[in-house]
Amino acid sequence: MYKGKKNQLIINIGRDLIVMNAVDGAKDLHRIVVNSSFAGFIEKRDGQYHRVDGSEINNLIFAEICQLIA
Repeated sequence: MYKGKKNQLIINIGRDLIVMNAVDGAKDLHRIVVNSSFAGFIEKRDGQYHRVDGSEINNLIFAEICQLIA
């Protein structure tokens, strides 16, 4: 899913710039930054993506990310 050495994926959704980074040491945990602001974490469990509690990822952005990375 990720390209390059940084384990980073950059996605443009409308006017939003989303940067998704793999978390070191955690295979299915991804750090999400929206427009240069930390938004939270997404975790893959049982084949589905879930927001980690406390994440402030917008519902529409979360749905778009899930569709693009699935």
